[in-house]
Amino acid sequence: MALVTTFATTPLTSMLYPPWYQKKLASWKSGETDWDGNPINSEGAIDTTRDTSSEKIQSTQVRKLLVYLRLDSLPSLFTFIDLLGGDKATVTTKTHRSKSNLEAVPENGNSVSEGSKRPLEVHGLRILELTERTSSVMKVSEGEYSYRDPVVNAFRTFAQLSNVAVSGAVSVVPEDSYAETLNNQAADYLSDLVLIPWSEKSNGTEEASVQDFSANMQDAFCQKALQTATRNTAIFVNRGFGGPVIQEPRTLTRTTSGLSLRSHRERVISPIADRSHHVYFPFFGGADDRVALRFVLQLARSSNITLTIIHFIMPLQSGKSTEVTASQSASQSASGSKLDTSERTNTTDLSHNAAQDTALLHTLRDSLAVGLQNRVVFVDVPTTSPVADCVDHAKQEIAQSPNNAGDLIVVGRGRNSTITSSHTAGSLEQRNTLGVIAESIISSGVKGSVLVIQAGEREL
Repeated sequence: MALVTTFATTPLTSMLYPPWYQKKLASWKSGETDWDGNPINSEGAIDTTRDTSSEKIQSTQVRKLLVYLRLDSLPSLFTFIDLLGGDKATVTTKTHRSKSNLEAVPENGNSVSEGSKRPLEVHGLRILELTERTSSVMKVSEGEYSYRDPVVNAFRTFAQLSNVAVSGAVSVVPEDSYAETLNNQAADYLSDLVLIPWSEKSNGTEEASVQDFSANMQDAFCQKALQTATRNTAIFVNRGFGGPVIQEPRTLTRTTSGLSLRSHRERVISPIADRSHHVYFPFFGGADDRVALRFVLQLARSSNITLTIIHFIMPLQSGKSTEVTASQSASQSASGSKLDTSERTNTTDLSHNAAQDTALLHTLRDSLAVGLQNRVVFVDVPTTSPVADCVDHAKQEIAQSPNNAGDLIVVGRGRNSTITSSHTAGSLEQRNTLGVIAESIISSGVKGSVLVIQAGEREL
């Protein structure tokens, strides 16, 4: 009997106290959250009297960002974090210590201190594959390996220069544990958003050698990370964000020999004169779109950002009948998109949720800060072909300034969306991972980077 009790203790404990409950209990005991999982402010208590829309928006902003670091995605991640961190602090002209009696003067004439502002906190996680090789096992045993990794060190340096609070770590785990490791780190750091870079490199041993996991595992990794995520998670598809993409030559070129080495010079890349970015966000409603809406408005605080938010109003949202006529069905089939009206029992719930989404959109639009009103535009577009209309507007909004630092399309993943698509031009695996809207935009050839956002368990 004693032997049975001993062997039964561990599984019974794991069943009664699962890992998520243990983390919740630890956060509650340390005073980081209340019992419901809500973060407690720096004063140590939650102020329930503050209920204005602007304060609620502030409470849902991204303050802690977890970034999955990969060597091939560092340039675009640097640009993204620089924008999310907001405008830089005021630069003050320094005075030599021998002339300390002279007062230092800010370069822009503004002496407002930025020290009281809470900076964006970014944690970079570098995941390496654990193999049976001796060198791989040694990496796990070395406690200070995170401080010597060149990718993590480059990330730390850039983040500090961008006025961002930063930390970094390296985890050496089996390939099938990448998603679990990432989500566990996000839960431990109470991250508001997890950013995962997506690589469009799919073939070639030379390209695969610079990646931290094989290209064939990318879809499986991202899908598992999204399925098991408890925090807001975003997949970032870079297509020239931060500057033009340097294309490798596809034609036959003359081989460089020792005699011609002196005359061989790499092409010089000029600095980016136009550092602006245009962001396009199609809003359809749902938990993912609500998180994405708040995120793009936070991103728009950077003076280099202009933003277009298009609210696509579908028949269910406007209170019309869910019946689709023959002419509408034909036009939707021809355009490659349609409305899924098979679940008619949920029409009332869908209409109620759509009304709440519209109310949130109008609240954020009406409470827009004065400094953003010249750079943010809200547009309402009625539609019965949401996918086709979304792609058409993306082509109109994106890449209109070819010399800028790259445009961005932000979309919700739309796990519970009624939007479907009948076109088969893109990848089915990519559609299952990124969602219908993102895959349709990417496969349509729109020249802009794409950020796909999925809401976590605590989306408001």
